[in-house]
Amino acid sequence: MSARGAIAALAVSALLAVSACSGEQGAADDTGSSTPAAKITVQVRADPEEAAVYRSLVTAYQKASGAQVDLVAVGRQDHLTRLSTAFASGDAPDAFLINYREYAPFVQRGAVAPVGPLLDQQGVDRAAYYEEPLRAFSYGGALQCMPQNISSLVVYWNRALFKQAGVAPPKTGWTWAEFVATARALTTAKTKGVGIDPSITRMAPFIWSSGGSIVDNDEAPTRTTLHEPGARAALQAVVDLIGTGTTPTKKQLAAQGLDEQFMTGKVAMFLSSRVEVPALREQRGLDFDVAALPVLGKPASVLHSDAYCVSSSSEHKDAAAKFIAYAVGQQGQTITALGGRTVPSLKAVATSPAFLSPARPPASSQVFLDAIPQLRHTPVTPSWPEVEDVIGNQLQRAFEDGVPLDQVLAEIQKQADPLLRGR
Repeated sequence: MSARGAIAALAVSALLAVSACSGEQGAADDTGSSTPAAKITVQVRADPEEAAVYRSLVTAYQKASGAQVDLVAVGRQDHLTRLSTAFASGDAPDAFLINYREYAPFVQRGAVAPVGPLLDQQGVDRAAYYEEPLRAFSYGGALQCMPQNISSLVVYWNRALFKQAGVAPPKTGWTWAEFVATARALTTAKTKGVGIDPSITRMAPFIWSSGGSIVDNDEAPTRTTLHEPGARAALQAVVDLIGTGTTPTKKQLAAQGLDEQFMTGKVAMFLSSRVEVPALREQRGLDFDVAALPVLGKPASVLHSDAYCVSSSSEHKDAAAKFIAYAVGQQGQTITALGGRTVPSLKAVATSPAFLSPARPPASSQVFLDAIPQLRHTPVTPSWPEVEDVIGNQLQRAFEDGVPLDQVLAEIQKQADPLLRGR
């Protein structure tokens, strides 16, 4: 059986097992309706392996409810563009999945119907969910979208390459110096020790770990603070790591993404969230696991969370809310957890074998849950996607082109601070 077929089989098994229980945790028990439910469209950001997980979710929901759902799976790079185009043309999906770093502009434009009251009508108990993603998706005093996951940033590592190099597996609480030494020990003529994207979501945990900050005020930022001592020290540590030759070159990155380099054994470690798991599971012969981030000062990690939003223009808001209640409920989150895509936001599923079973890689999924007390999220503000692009573009110059760090940080201030101040 193919991996995608296995995902579908697991989803059906999960549906039957959970349906045998007395009721949902977090969502209303009754998914049926005395009248035929309206057909809704749901757009998700998903590469092929992720899309298979969401198709299993939709199939299970349709069987349980009798409702119809048109799933639109869009690649990671095109999701936001397609959403914006759909809203501009008056053809927006009834519901859509979006990262917390990206939803505020849609709220500001009035494109989102706050999901809180809609899910209250469906009997969703928010107390059953982790608090951090709920905070991240609250804006203007209301819960705007309902989070499906609570991933953190972790280190993916290749067991075979560690064994070949005679390097011990990563341990919780390992220091930055130990991380650098491990990367160097894993680097050979054919393999780089580690890959790190030049993005603020990759840098944030190290900045916070070293006592720095990204902006002057997380709730209402007016300027970036990456040039200040704590943040600058963390960024310099990454620049120094790159200088050791343990990370892929600009040419290598242009030829193949970090995830693909990891899959093919060209990179022994890389940093990412839970989103990588479905694709990594499909890579034949790849034996991988996850480890906690190294620590510069105190433990820290950054939230990676997506949520379901309801379009304000939808004529079927109740039907959309009913689907969301199922997707984030016991049955829905069990299916997506088995598929590997999510760290469930529903506590009961996150701590269940559906997520934690070592029989399906990564064996150390508990690492994601252990990071929850240290999770923080980047600012939620309409200008943040633009600010994030500025930071990423500039850090890329420092990491890949050798531009002096202070020059890059000054350019970030010049370009990003006016965006935060709305100028």
